[in-house]
Order: sequence, then structure tokens, then C-alpha cells
Amino acid sequence: MLFTIYFNEKIIFARIKIQIMKILNFIVSLCCFANIVTAQNYSIFGKVDGMSDGEVLLGYYYGDKQYVKDTVKSHHGFFHFESEENLESGVYFILLPEKQHFQIILDETRNFSFETDVNDLVGSMDVKGSVENQLFYKYQKFTQQKSIEANPIKKALKSVKKASKKHKKLSKELESINKEVTEFKLDYIKNHPSTFFVKLLKAMEPVYIPEPSKDKNGEIDEEFQYNYFMSHYWDHVDLSDDRMIRTPIFHNIMQKYLDEHTLQIPDSINKSLDTLINKARASQELFKYIINWSTHHYESSKIMGQDAVFVHLVFTYFVTRQTPWIDEVQLTNIINKAMRISPNLIGSKAPYIRIPDDKGIQQDLHKVDATFTALFFYDPDCGHCKEETPKVKEIIASYADKGVKVYAVCTEFDEEMWKKFIQEQEIEDWINVIDLENTSNFRGKYNVMGAPRLFLLDAKKKIIAKQIDSKLLGEILENEFKLLESNN
Repeated sequence: MLFTIYFNEKIIFARIKIQIMKILNFIVSLCCFANIVTAQNYSIFGKVDGMSDGEVLLGYYYGDKQYVKDTVKSHHGFFHFESEENLESGVYFILLPEKQHFQIILDETRNFSFETDVNDLVGSMDVKGSVENQLFYKYQKFTQQKSIEANPIKKALKSVKKASKKHKKLSKELESINKEVTEFKLDYIKNHPSTFFVKLLKAMEPVYIPEPSKDKNGEIDEEFQYNYFMSHYWDHVDLSDDRMIRTPIFHNIMQKYLDEHTLQIPDSINKSLDTLINKARASQELFKYIINWSTHHYESSKIMGQDAVFVHLVFTYFVTRQTPWIDEVQLTNIINKAMRISPNLIGSKAPYIRIPDDKGIQQDLHKVDATFTALFFYDPDCGHCKEETPKVKEIIASYADKGVKVYAVCTEFDEEMWKKFIQEQEIEDWINVIDLENTSNFRGKYNVMGAPRLFLLDAKKKIIAKQIDSKLLGEILENEFKLLESNN
């Protein structure tokens, strides 16, 4: 089929069954069945020869998820979806009792019928009352038939030598089939420009990159192809059409743009997101989805440093009140979280803290003379902290002669427990501090919502890693010292 669906059966079959189930009047003749007239918002009759009796689901796409819209019982292959509820336009799927599925397009036509066979859902499909779906299946039937013709040729190609006459003959046959499919698609796009299905075909068109031109010195711009590709990536996708969000293709196109084609550094991701969001402003549904998805995606990302993308999104779109669908309580929570994260982003100067040690001497973090400083927040009564501290100690000891130091902050206010922890862990050579007066605001400055929390700072107290464990600390230090040695 044209699109691939991934069903989360637990989600689909765990949903509460719709209270009023509709059953076809099976006495109605197929002639009447094909020419129904109804006052409902949608009325879709289906007949699938050879299908078992059971539940048939009508589902829809929203971004990268699938949801159930309606559920009916089938009898002798017949079923009927109908309701006065609104049905948004887009690509829908019908899931049969045998877990087979096929797709339909919902446009302004809400009342139509179809008949097919369970053994060949696409090839046997006969749609009445919906021009969009007739065109949709005409295209699928052609491409399915060409795929059937191509498969044995592809198989045969694997069993012959590449330089042989047989291989050349088979390659030419396959090339001819591919050309037929391409020409058929182009004709389809040309002859049916107003259909939603053609919009989807266009959206899946690759970006064709021209050869880079040479400057007056005969040099080629090495970045031309990438820059051209990125600047024309969305040319074929109608980002003003709300229906795009209810298809199985938009999210995949977007995610490839952000995850595969965009350099995975915050500045580049921010630039790509801003470009996409601004292009999608004409569609309220796409604009809302892109912001919601990307905010959640980068807020919860496991990739260190991508929280900077979350902060950028919040300050650019949430703080400026461009997200009216977010209620005030949720908006406040999102902004507050971004405010906690923003002072301690990777690449920024570590927030200033000055906390007394066990002798009452104020220890200024920024004045610690070290090649690298491990900023370690811990709770003396935390089991995980007790496990992680010896591991951090071992890593730091291996780099002690290279000027690596630890600025260790006790997150609690029990001085006796703090001193006991230092003795038991044998970390007296660390810079151990405790803020008994709670005046430094280290929790707010470093977003310390739990313990342990480990940051790594360079000699200028720039944050180069955050919220890492002892293992990653060792790996980062090893790489950093290699870089230092290679630059000297």
C-alpha cells in the first residue's frame, strides 16, 4: 500500500467500545448499498468479501499517532460507519478483524461506499460515491501491478552476474517498469491537481538538487548542495493545509528534516524549527502540532544539550503568547521550567555560587584554579549518591595530576550528616561546601531538583557537560584532554 501503518494494538483495543454499535441492514441489496443517501455527518458503507465477522475499526492519523474514531460489528462482510459527529478531513484507515488494513481519504465527501476482497484489498477495491477515493485506488492498483511485475525481475537480478548479458537485459526491463511508474505519477499529478491525494504525492517527492556552479576561480561551493536541499526541503509540502496533520506522512517528513538532515547542535535545530514553524503559520493545526511536538521532544530528550532547543522554543513562542491553546497554568509551568534550565545550558558560563566550606571559608566556584572542575551536587542520605560518589572519586583521582578538581555541594542542611559523609567517603581533598543559610540559590541556578547532579566545567568555568554520571564523566575528560594535547 502507499502508506505504512504501525498499530499500537494495546491502545486501539484497550479503548472503550463505542456505546451504540451500528449494524447494517443486511437485507438491503447491493444496488441500494452503492447509492445511499444519508443526513449523517458521515455514512460509509463497506463490504469485504471473505472477511470474518467481528469488530471493524475506523481510525485516523494525527502526527505520529493513530486513534480510533469509530467501531462497528461486521456481518457476512458488511459494515457501516455513521455518525452525526464531525469527521475531520484526512487519510483514515480501516482495520479488519483479521488485522488487515487499508486506507481511505475523507474530503468534503462524507457519504460513499466501497466493496473489495479480503485476499486483495487494493486490487479488488471498487469505490462508489467518492471521486477522491476512486482516484486514490486507481493509482494504488497501477503501482501494485507494476510492483508485482518488478518483483521477479529483482529476484532474478540477484542470481546473475552483474556484467552478464542477462543482468543487462533484466536491468533494462526493471528500468522500463520504473519509468512507467514515474510517468504515470507525473501524469496523475498533472491531470488531478485539485485532489488531496495529489498533494500527498507531491509531498513525498524528493528534492532534486542542481549541480553547483563554479566561481570565477573555478572553485565549487562545497556547502551548496546541502544548503539548497535544506532551503527547498518543504517546496512540495502544502504547509497551509490542515489536513496534512491527519496523514501518515507529514510527521515522518518533519522528523527526517530535524533528526537526519539538520546538524544535531542546538543552534542548527533552532534554525530549522523556526523555518518550519514560520512556514506552517497559515495552518493552525500544523503550527500547533509542530510547536507541541517539538517542545515535548526536546524537553524530554536524552541527548545532552538539547534542552537548549526546549528553552529556545519556550522563549520564542510561549513567552510571546503565540500558543493560545495552552492554558495559563500549563503555560506558567512550561515557562518556569525553561527559566530554571536557561542559566545552565551547555556552552554558557556556569552560574556564580559562593558557599562556605567546613571551616567557614567562602569558596567561590569561579575562582577554583583547575583545568576542569567537576561540580557535584549530592544528598548525604541518598542511596544513589552513596553509590556514585566513590565512582566519581575514582575518576577524579586518575586525573588529579592534570589539574581536575571537585566542587562538591551538599544539597541538605544537616551539617553533622554532611561531615560524616565526607569522612566515610574519604573525599576530604575535594572542595566540600554546604549552604546552611540557603543564600546561594544553587538549586535555582543549576536546576537541582534531585541528587546526584554532576556538571563538568572547563578552565574558564564554561559548562561543557551536565547531568552526567561517573562513567560519562570519565569518557568526556579523556576526550577533552586528547583535544588539549592535540592543540598544543
